[in-house]
Amino acid sequence: MKKTMLILAHPKFDESVVNKILIEKVMSNNDVYINNLSERYKDEKFDIEDEQRLLIQHERIIFQFPLYWYSYPAILKKWMDDVFTPGFAYGRKGELLGTHLVGKQFSIVSTIGGVEQMYTPGGIVGSSVNELLRHLQATIEYVGGVYTYPHFVYGSAFVKNEEHLNQGVESYLEYISSEYYPKDKQYEKLAKLAYEYQAKGYY
Repeated sequence: MKKTMLILAHPKFDESVVNKILIEKVMSNNDVYINNLSERYKDEKFDIEDEQRLLIQHERIIFQFPLYWYSYPAILKKWMDDVFTPGFAYGRKGELLGTHLVGKQFSIVSTIGGVEQMYTPGGIVGSSVNELLRHLQATIEYVGGVYTYPHFVYGSAFVKNEEHLNQGVESYLEYISSEYYPKDKQYEKLAKLAYEYQAKGYY
């Protein structure tokens, strides 16, 4: 498993049900460093040098947050504004060249109050969560990061306790410890599977 930092961006973590359960479960994984932004920075004045040092030290960065008004919370936006500085994350500042994030894997875990059907072309929202978070993918790719497939926990508004979330916890923990396969490797696996099942034509 790659050295992983989970950046938790939840402005009201103390009031959370789902995120609190998920974080409690992943805390037992010593390979994952949890960076709880709202806990460390109650005034949202980030220690930029320390945050950049943590980014350099880790190979995989996971952003975990509740979906807020079809986007991510303001604390994560401010963190990016402050930490992704020129000369570190992109561009040049004096003798510094922004290449520190090139090749690092960035993943997303988002808890979503509504059910998955709402985020379909025929649903209430009409757009998928992937479409809503496309700007976050664009940011990661701009700084040279590798945007990996995300993980969404739907229906979090209806979860009242851990028992209701058992299946979600299992898939979440599997995602946290999973390895990302580049697109070409994903295609190789798909082609191998098609060959094994003797699939024919287009698929």
